[in-house]
Amino acid sequence: MSVRRYFGANNRDAMRQVRESLGPDAMILSSRQLDDGYEILAMAEDALDEKVAQADKPPANDFAALAQRLLSEVQEMRSMLNNQQKKVTPTVHPIREMVNILQAAGFGTELIRELAAALPGNCNDVSAWLHEQLQQRIQLPSFPAELFSDGVIALVGPTGVGKTTTTAKLAAHYVMQFGPEQLLLVTTDGYRVGAREQLKIYAGLLEVDMHALEEGEKLDVLQDKMCGKKLVLIDTVGMSQRDQRLTQRIAELQAGAETPAATRPLTRETTQKTTQKTTPKTSNTRLVLVLNTASQRENLDEVVCLFQRTARESGMVIRDCIVSKVDESVRLGGALDVLIRHGLILHFVSNGQRVPEDLELPDTEALVNLALNGVAAEYAEFSQWLANFGEQSATPARAASGALQAQGKTVASLYEQLRADLPGFDFIESLLNIGELPANDQEAALTQWYADIQAEAGKVQPKTLHWARTKPVAGVKWHLANLPADIESCLLPLPILPEPVANIAKIHQNLGVQQHIFQMLPSEATLNWLNSPENGLQPWVAVINRNHRFRVRNADSKAATNATNNAAAKATNEKEERVAALALRTRLNSHHSVQLHYRGEAAKLTLGSVAVKLMNSSVEYQLWYGELAAEARGAGLVRRFWLLPKTVAADTAKNLIVAQLKGDEAASLTRQTHNLLQKAGYEHLSQPVSVALATTLAASAIHVEQSMAPVFNTARQRLFNLSGKRGKANGQKILAGLIQLLEATVAIQIMSAAGVRSE
Repeated sequence: MSVRRYFGANNRDAMRQVRESLGPDAMILSSRQLDDGYEILAMAEDALDEKVAQADKPPANDFAALAQRLLSEVQEMRSMLNNQQKKVTPTVHPIREMVNILQAAGFGTELIRELAAALPGNCNDVSAWLHEQLQQRIQLPSFPAELFSDGVIALVGPTGVGKTTTTAKLAAHYVMQFGPEQLLLVTTDGYRVGAREQLKIYAGLLEVDMHALEEGEKLDVLQDKMCGKKLVLIDTVGMSQRDQRLTQRIAELQAGAETPAATRPLTRETTQKTTQKTTPKTSNTRLVLVLNTASQRENLDEVVCLFQRTARESGMVIRDCIVSKVDESVRLGGALDVLIRHGLILHFVSNGQRVPEDLELPDTEALVNLALNGVAAEYAEFSQWLANFGEQSATPARAASGALQAQGKTVASLYEQLRADLPGFDFIESLLNIGELPANDQEAALTQWYADIQAEAGKVQPKTLHWARTKPVAGVKWHLANLPADIESCLLPLPILPEPVANIAKIHQNLGVQQHIFQMLPSEATLNWLNSPENGLQPWVAVINRNHRFRVRNADSKAATNATNNAAAKATNEKEERVAALALRTRLNSHHSVQLHYRGEAAKLTLGSVAVKLMNSSVEYQLWYGELAAEARGAGLVRRFWLLPKTVAADTAKNLIVAQLKGDEAASLTRQTHNLLQKAGYEHLSQPVSVALATTLAASAIHVEQSMAPVFNTARQRLFNLSGKRGKANGQKILAGLIQLLEATVAIQIMSAAGVRSE
């Protein structure tokens, strides 16, 4: 018998060579992953005709039985494979697992030792424990936007960390909440070309007073300008932490001895009396350190140490910080490590250049997820390498595929179950086939694939359509597709190509959806369509930025309403305020509580609402605000605003908000899936095909996690077992199981490519 060896960049490339050389009926004898590619041993079918004829014919669709029979029949030929050794992934000690995760994420040895000492001996889910511990160790202010308390605030830090842009963002947020009259901007940056002009432009746009301090000048010269101002923001010159002039620059930020009490900040240790006429011995200027998260951990550590030491030498302290350039950071662990070890209080997170949109209040869960979730694959590979030092190690997905070939019957059964019970899952195979086409043919085939998906969605008649944001997913350059949801509000893996929102009427008609969920405020044309009685006044909800401004009745409107015979009262009743959503939390006039399951854990959602109008519209809407907290841990999970039509009843509004939260993970999970696919042997797929596959798998994982249908109870448990994870099943763990299921199915099909025939 003539056995031939084929070598390719991946299993699909090697299989393509086999088909071209031996035809579609070639017999696959063995396949394995090598350091530099993929190897397949195969032979022509006619060379095995006599041997195959002697064997009992296995069931046509039993992949596992066929794979096992083929392996036993060609055992003699397997001696040519250089004694391939069966790899068994050993059990990893919890501390070793924790060390691998934290080191891969960029954390330092000091914090790792501290966490290792606190790790419980009976810990069953190291990853979940780490997430909880790191979130608890990040210090936050006593209340949101505490930095806007009255006083003098100076942003300090090395060059290029984004102090000027951050100052402009802080100023814009302050103006939106409190107005421009009580804010003063100051710049001391006379070195960088255009620095003063840049801040001056922002000050002009915000209608805020601004002053530039010359080199050597202290804050004393601004006494007159600071009178009557509640907040003074200082953009300082960027200097290296090793610059000898740093001490002098920090000292120049001290407020003078006659600083008015109105301009002094409240410290954490004591509260200054408003009648105090002179400053205390310690400077009352509050220093806020701006840290670039894209820098190395060692560099950030030195910046904090030297800036804090310099501040102490000048009679000042640095306890507060803002982290910048989160969108440019590859590994966030180093920055979190420095924040935790030095006990810095994190006030804001800057993740882009836009003013003021890219400045957010810190979300500890999101920060820890960014730091840890992306290193899961790297940790698994490194752990395998440590356990099998000196031997060839496979990636986690490949190792899982090899193990799953021995359990092919279970894998095939699970795969067929998902194809039958989850609308859209059976389109994955055709998507993989598109990825094997020549590059010139893929675009047309993918367009037809989306058309078939939309036709299938029309047959399913989804209840809800989740409209994706019009801008790319955070951290990548591609857009998320629109996703329908069933009557349970569970996402369906039927991605609808993003179209201009003006086509909402067409999409609505083709799919027959009953309600709409938007991840941002719809356009004016879409709002007009939604509010038109001719279109049935469909229920909808839109996620709203906390800084979005609305028109609301002023505080005197309610009293004026009762005095209808008084003309002055009527005029007062018509007065309206323009207020940011964040400032409306204190005016909520109704409160509701909802229990739900959010990202793998039980949670409680507290809601309230208030009537508002958009700035450019006379239509009245409902603005809802909600805080979601984990019941078991008591930790805050989500704080968010939603806009709904005035005509929507309270119960319908709550259901719409819960439906939005249930699909909340789609964007982040799709991005994570896209990254995992690149590491699992699918890097040859074009970006549009890879994104479509990632979207379908992510929506499938969310559906399997959230669906209460009995058929998905078994699928959920099997996928969780395939993931090899511990703890509670959530979308991320089910996604890992789905990717391994896909890899195992492909591997089994390769093994049985020549033996499975239709009768």
